[in-house]
Amino acid sequence: MANAMDFAVRVCESIGFGLHSVLGITEPCTGALRGAFRDDRGSLPLWFWPVAGLLLAVVALANFSGKDEVVLGAQAYIATFHIGAMLWHRRLNHHPVAVFAPSIYVLFAIIVTTLRVNFWTALLGTVAAAAVAELLCRILVTPPEKDALLG
Repeated sequence: MANAMDFAVRVCESIGFGLHSVLGITEPCTGALRGAFRDDRGSLPLWFWPVAGLLLAVVALANFSGKDEVVLGAQAYIATFHIGAMLWHRRLNHHPVAVFAPSIYVLFAIIVTTLRVNFWTALLGTVAAAAVAELLCRILVTPPEKDALLG
């Protein structure tokens, strides 16, 4: 059951994902994301960026499905991906404020899920997404080497 607020939030999500999908898909050729995040040592495998870009493009389109299950699946991916981005920033010791940029998409996913189901389902889904994101972050993200002088 969609309403105007639900639609507006999904439009915001999908505009962002459309733009980010192009950046991800072209990352191996451009290095734009690694450059923007000053990730010169490759904290993520190079294949991650185009795969993530393709999935973001799929989610941008799936977000407008007429089936609630597809939209809710898209919201689950959105929450997982962006909680993962928050964890990535923390794991790489980026400025603490850096986690707020991807967190807006987690909030959007919570809003859409709450409007379509209820708040408790959105909360439980977000906790599950955080667990999956933590696991993937531990598997995929190479943390920075500790400085021998700083311990």
